[in-house]
Amino acid sequence: MNGALIIVWLCAAIAAAVFAMMIGSIITFRRPLRDCPPASLSSKAAEILWALIPIAIALGTAIPAVRTIKP
Repeated sequence: MNGALIIVWLCAAIAAAVFAMMIGSIITFRRPLRDCPPASLSSKAAEILWALIPIAIALGTAIPAVRTIKP
């Protein structure tokens, strides 16, 4: 097994672990709608950016590794 393939599998394992923990925390810590924070404390753009950063890191690591794998 070459190094690039190891990196691809490592990225896949990290992504699976991160998404499993995110889903678990969403299920565990969700609140009823009446307990929503005030609109001034909630930022949808910040929440979306916070979710996209780990995806960008994983893709930035995996794409070069996938390109080096020869069939």
